[in-house]
Amino acid sequence: MESLIITYLSKYGYAILFLSGLFGIVGIPAPEESLLVYIGMLAKNGSISFAYAVAILTSGAFTGMLISYTLGRMVGQPLLDRYGKYLGVTKKRLHKTMMHWNLSKSLLAGFFIPGIRQFNPYFAGITKFSIPVFMALSVLGSFTWVLIYISAGFLIGSYIQIKPIYLSIAGAFFFIVFMIRFIVKWRKSSYSSR
Repeated sequence: MESLIITYLSKYGYAILFLSGLFGIVGIPAPEESLLVYIGMLAKNGSISFAYAVAILTSGAFTGMLISYTLGRMVGQPLLDRYGKYLGVTKKRLHKTMMHWNLSKSLLAGFFIPGIRQFNPYFAGITKFSIPVFMALSVLGSFTWVLIYISAGFLIGSYIQIKPIYLSIAGAFFFIVFMIRFIVKWRKSSYSSR
């Protein structure tokens, strides 16, 4: 995997990292953390620049946040009105969620939770969250998230060698645990609100 990533980086430059950051937010919930840790490990052995990787991945994640926010603001509410009933999202449930969801905290801390990281910008757009506040929190959250995981990989690379497949397996495991916990909490709250 290392040679594949280095090949892509040498062929396409850091654009591949930008796209990874962007599609990690706009795309499907996936354990991007394992990629960030691995990029940190590559930076430790000198294959890529630590500072460039942080800057470009942060820019990609922030751009993904803006795209998702814009989509949520433009088409989110009409889609929920039309198809929300099939997903169990009624206007009453959405209003209740909006009343109890602290979007400011969630935009920062949500970067560290797969699924929530992708959901937050759409939700912020649907609720017409303040654009300047959204942008400030997104930049801070993107930078913090990327820096912590790349730094972790940089530090890990100093002491031990980990095969990339193990990072992917660990990321997938934590994502599955998170989704099970999220579904259980959602089902409990659905039954309690009836």
